Amino acid sequence: MTGLKQHVAARGSAGSLLTSRFSKHPERYFEIFRVLRKYKLHHVAAELGMSHHHDADLDELPLPDGLHADHDDPHEDDHGTQLANALEELGPCFIKLGQLLSTRPDLLPADYIHALSRLQDTIQPVPAERIMQIVQAELHAPVSELFQCFDSQPLATASMAQVHRAVLRDGSEVAVKVQRPGVRQRIEIDLEVLREIAQFATRHTSVGSRYGLVQMVHELELSLNQELDFRLEAENTRRIGRQIAGFSKLCTPTVHTEYTSPRVLTLSFLKGRHLADVSRDELQALDPRAIAADLLSAYMKQIAIDGVFHCDPHPGNILLTDDGRLALMDFGMVGRFDAGQKDKMILFLLAFSERLGERVAETYLEMIEQPRDLDQHSFTQDICGLVSRYHDMSGGRLGLGTALLELTRMAYQNRVPVPTSMTLLGKTMLNLDGAIRVLSPELDPVELIRNYMLDVMIKRVGDQLSPGRVFAWVLDMKHLFENAPRRTDTILGKLADDRLTIRLEVERIEETTQSLSRAATRLAVGVLAGSALIGGGQVLSALIRTGAIGRRNGLR
Repeated sequence: MTGLKQHVAARGSAGSLLTSRFSKHPERYFEIFRVLRKYKLHHVAAELGMSHHHDADLDELPLPDGLHADHDDPHEDDHGTQLANALEELGPCFIKLGQLLSTRPDLLPADYIHALSRLQDTIQPVPAERIMQIVQAELHAPVSELFQCFDSQPLATASMAQVHRAVLRDGSEVAVKVQRPGVRQRIEIDLEVLREIAQFATRHTSVGSRYGLVQMVHELELSLNQELDFRLEAENTRRIGRQIAGFSKLCTPTVHTEYTSPRVLTLSFLKGRHLADVSRDELQALDPRAIAADLLSAYMKQIAIDGVFHCDPHPGNILLTDDGRLALMDFGMVGRFDAGQKDKMILFLLAFSERLGERVAETYLEMIEQPRDLDQHSFTQDICGLVSRYHDMSGGRLGLGTALLELTRMAYQNRVPVPTSMTLLGKTMLNLDGAIRVLSPELDPVELIRNYMLDVMIKRVGDQLSPGRVFAWVLDMKHLFENAPRRTDTILGKLADDRLTIRLEVERIEETTQSLSRAATRLAVGVLAGSALIGGGQVLSALIRTGAIGRRNGLR
């Protein structure tokens, strides 16, 4: 009984402490800190200002049954894995936060990045009866009328949704993805919590202000809001399916629009296994190098031509179908580049593949607003060194995603902003690296990217040379050559007669002129005053010498 009283007292005291520090959802703060303490991550809370070393009440928070603060954990020093485990336990919002953090080598060391990039989102399933109630409410019909059969055992479970196999009335096999009950409300609460922590840390700690935690939470919110509406995922699935239609070794599931709503997504059922579960021997029978080349080329097309690309091509989101194709899955989040960003990415990837370090740095700096105190020479030297190391190690066969993350780290070290487009590209390529390694470790991605990007550039130039544009260009050149001799003669004539004038426009010239005018006036007055004093002194001396002043004043 005494233990229970201590538990309640500690919880109440800790709750008061958290309430005094954070106003929103103190119970959720209590849960977050409990999980961090369970995985021995007190330092994370301290860095964010959630606790201090003297917070005795928080140190006394009870742990789950059977787990003690001095519990011997063989992985107690593996903080990266412990952080990943904690985020998994805290749910979908924090899992997505971990995936975002896995692209931030400026924030976390390599072992953390490695652990977070392999976050697994699994959880106990929701009972089938509750899932069927959601399906019925969303699709406005009883499950028995919508499907011939609906498997009560889920194919996959995650913190945001779970997937069930079913058969439509026309006999089509489908996979039905259903959003878990209460997940939207939980995510909204967690976003409020993270937003408040980020704002507090930005105001009161060096971590928050230095690493842009408020912006990170904003990006997280945008991502989760997209993933919560399954109609957006359905549209992304259709779009990516159209984009990769020309790659015979790739496919996406078909969307059944009439069985899809904000919380239910129905896709054609693809028979196969996750790429991560396929043995090397099985892959060798399917020409994995050609499959890997198709996969990488498809992503280059999405990035450089289409401007819309799948952000999570890790092996767990890629299915090897029974007919030997790769099926891309899970399009809850896609990246988007506008026309200007696509052009920059083409130049960037081409320069990287051609080992042009200075051009890589130059293109990168064109994507951002350069800080005034930027040491451009130092940043360029760092990038040149990175590009050279990448090509020198294994002939450029190392993962490009890893190299892009290293580039991001160098940017932060040089206090250079990192554009969102670069973060998205790094995340995508990092995930793609894993799939390529499974399929064909010997594939040279640099050569493939170089060839593909050159083809894209040639095609883009060719598209610009339409008959109409060529004709307009010829007319412009004709006009230039016709007028060039006369204008050149005019300029040379004025130059010979000293009649050539150049008009120089200076920004804020009126303000500058006024300042110079005031300075000149003050200088002129000073010169005149000084001249008067000097001249007056000389006159006075002369008068004294001649005795004029003395006689006038009766001094002699």
